[in-house]
Amino acid sequence: MIKYTVTEYETKSGSKGLIVSVPDAPVVSTNFCFRAGYRYALDYEHKSQVAHVLEHIMAGMTSKYPSPKEFDAVFTKNGAYSNAFTSPRDLRYVSSCADFEWDRIMDLMIEEICHPYFSEKYFQSELGNVRSELTGYLSQPGRMLGSTVAKQMGFIIKTYPEYLESLDNITLDDVKEHWRHTHTAKNMRYVIAGDFEDKAKLQQLKDKLNSFNLPTGERFGDLADGDFHSAPAVVIEREDTPGINFNFFMEVKREYNDADDNAIDALNHILNGTMSSRIYGQAREQGLLYGCSSGCSSGKYSAEWYFGGRANNDKLLTVFDLIVKELQRVKGGDISESELDDAKSYALGKFQMGLQTAGQLANFLSGRYFYDGTIKKYEDGPAQIKAVTVDQMVKLANEYFDANIWSMGLWGTTDQTMGNKLQEKLSQLF
Repeated sequence: MIKYTVTEYETKSGSKGLIVSVPDAPVVSTNFCFRAGYRYALDYEHKSQVAHVLEHIMAGMTSKYPSPKEFDAVFTKNGAYSNAFTSPRDLRYVSSCADFEWDRIMDLMIEEICHPYFSEKYFQSELGNVRSELTGYLSQPGRMLGSTVAKQMGFIIKTYPEYLESLDNITLDDVKEHWRHTHTAKNMRYVIAGDFEDKAKLQQLKDKLNSFNLPTGERFGDLADGDFHSAPAVVIEREDTPGINFNFFMEVKREYNDADDNAIDALNHILNGTMSSRIYGQAREQGLLYGCSSGCSSGKYSAEWYFGGRANNDKLLTVFDLIVKELQRVKGGDISESELDDAKSYALGKFQMGLQTAGQLANFLSGRYFYDGTIKKYEDGPAQIKAVTVDQMVKLANEYFDANIWSMGLWGTTDQTMGNKLQEKLSQLF
């Protein structure tokens, strides 16, 4: 594991962030984040994709370099990388570059964030690019099922067809207003990782951070998920897709802590982690499907446990029998200490391999820091993994079954009758 030190630094205008010094690191990675995602649109109901359009414009042109081609040529001339991402909550700008040009790249990041170039010509171009991107997502089962099922369960979310429709309502003035509304000093967080052991170099970085020319503004809070509940099965019929993609979602109305995250990760490994796992492993051994998985995500007001995979229509009932059987075993506390030991061993190995570069370190720290300001210590990870118990896993699983907030979805050449049959099988868990 690489050695590093972390310093939290607040700029004169109120931006907070982490400066992560990694001795002798040959690369500098930057990650700037604004709470400026889809949900923060001033008119989310009709213009939910305004943040996405802004991301495309911001990531490719500035007042000094007013064309994507020109900005990209300047940015990448020594191999540097940049990108931007939009989620329901965040809009992020990331870069990585060789240490010898970190100051040049930092100047370009400042130019990108503080001095965007808004023109009707490039607005129309990027509107078309976003439309093409979203149209591609209409053929991705995971995206389509996830958003459609979540909306039916009462979450505040748009489906991808609705995202596409919103593009017709967005003007260049809307994009400019979203930038003015969200890109403020107090609404910005950052994580920068590289070799900043030299005091003069560290001061140079702080000077650059203080040169961000943004209004003070305010730090936006978390937004509610919605009034979510159980819902009937969702079936998206696709006659051109003989294999059936399935997803199964369960919710609890609370935020997870680190101990919860580690426990549910261990349980997911036991169920679907390897070829010897209870669901995935058995399904592969029996020839029921090629792939399936499970995972968990948590926000301020809820946590979600989800399962997904792909199987042929004639195997679906058997696959869901297996899922129900193994979750019933978990529900009843049937998890052995040897299974938990194997899950911990796997997690420790993956954890040890997860911190080899400054970029990996920046990603690790930024996830939690951007979420709630917590500065996680990577070295605490092994002890937290080892602390997971069987009782924790069983308790977390039963919390979902007791909450009874769930739904599922199918995508492919199938029908509502099959969806209802599978949902009836899953109902045995609740």
